[in-house]
Amino acid sequence: MESEIEYNPFAPETLDNPFNSYHQLQDSCPVHKYEDFPHPLFTVTRYEDVVQLLTKIDLWSSHYGQMPRYSVQGCLFSDPPKHTWYRKLIQKSFAPRHVAAMEEEISTLVQHLLNEMESERRTDLHDALACPLPILVIAKILGVPTEDMEQFKAWSDEQLAAANAPDAEASNAPRKAMNNYLLQQINSRREILTESGIDSETIDPSVIGTLLPDDVITGILLAEVDGRKLDDSERLIMLNQLLVGGNETTTSLLTNLFWRLLENPELYNQVRNDPSLDAVAVEESLRMDSPVLGLYRTNTEDTRLHNVLIPEKSKVMATFGAANRDPEIFEDPDSFRLDRDPDVLRKHVAFGLGHHFCPGAQLSRLEAKIALRAVAERFPDLRLVGEPERIEAFLLWGKRTLPVRWD
Repeated sequence: MESEIEYNPFAPETLDNPFNSYHQLQDSCPVHKYEDFPHPLFTVTRYEDVVQLLTKIDLWSSHYGQMPRYSVQGCLFSDPPKHTWYRKLIQKSFAPRHVAAMEEEISTLVQHLLNEMESERRTDLHDALACPLPILVIAKILGVPTEDMEQFKAWSDEQLAAANAPDAEASNAPRKAMNNYLLQQINSRREILTESGIDSETIDPSVIGTLLPDDVITGILLAEVDGRKLDDSERLIMLNQLLVGGNETTTSLLTNLFWRLLENPELYNQVRNDPSLDAVAVEESLRMDSPVLGLYRTNTEDTRLHNVLIPEKSKVMATFGAANRDPEIFEDPDSFRLDRDPDVLRKHVAFGLGHHFCPGAQLSRLEAKIALRAVAERFPDLRLVGEPERIEAFLLWGKRTLPVRWD
C-alpha cells in the first residue's frame, strides 16, 4: 500500500498544490513511503491517523526532531517530561492574559503599517503587512530590537528552506549567525547585572521590568524550574525555535487568509460588512490552508498502520494540511466557507494537538483578527491584481507575494 501512488513531497507539482496529492493518498494510500531521501520518509494523511501521531507521544516521539532529517535539538522539540519543563519557561509570555493585553499594541502596529500602505494605490500585502507584523510582535515578546527584524527574517527563512536538504549541514550557517546575535543579547543583560553588582545566578526576580526588560530573553536567562537553570546552549536553542516558529507561520496565515477572501470578492464583502465573521474566517483559513503542512514524528517501536509496517525510528509526517481537508471530517473540504459548524471547524489541527500544541496559537489568531478587521475597514475595495507566488519551504504553505490594489 505504501508505494501504491507515486508521491514526491518535494516535487514542484506537489509544492504548487499538495492537496490534490493528499486526497489521492487519503483515498487509496493512507500510509505512503518515499525512498528517494537519505532515509525513508512516511506520510500519513487521514485525520484520525494524524491525531494519533500528535497525541500518542509514547509511540510517536519528537526526540529526533520534527523535520525530515534526524536531529536531536531538545528543548521545545523534546518529549515529556523534559518538554514540560522547557514549556514552563515560556508559559507566561504566551499565556492568554498576557496575549490579550497585547491587543492594543498589535492594533497600533497594524494601523502604522496600513498608514504606510495608504499612500499608494497598490502594494504587495505580504511585504507591507503579513511579513513585518508577526516579526515586530515576536521581536517585542522575545526582546529583540525591531530594527534587526529583516536580518532575523532572512535567517529564519534560510533555516526553513533547508528543511528538506539531504545535507544536515545546510541550515548551519543561518542558525550559527542567529545564535551569535542572540548570545550578544543574553550577554548584554548579564553586563547590566554585573555593572549593578548582581550575580545572574542568584538574582532576585524584582529586577525583571526594572533593571532588565520583561521579555522572553530575560526570562530564559533568569528562569529556574525544578531547581535548575538553563545553560547558554539551551537558551539559544529555545530562542531560535521561538523565532523561527513565531514569524513565518503567522505571515502565512495572513497571506492565505487574504488570498482566499480576495480570490472570491463576495467572501471579502461578507467579512467586511460583518465583524462577527472575523474569527470564523481566521479559523476557516487555518483549516483550509494550514500554514504548517505537517511535522515529523519518530516511532519508538515497530508499528503497523493500515497494514503497513513502519519500522522503529522511522520518520513519519503528520500531515496537518491533509487532515484539515479530510472529507470524513469536513464537508466540502476544498471550499472556503463562512457557514461551517463551529464545533466541527474547531477540530482542525493547524496548530497541532496535545503536548506540542503551538504555544503561540492565541497570539497568531489575535494578530490575524486584528489585521483582517483593520484592512477590511481601511480598504473596502481591496482586490487581487496578480497571481500570488508560493513560499519556498516545503513544510509550509503560504504566499511569498500577494499583489493587491484599491481605489
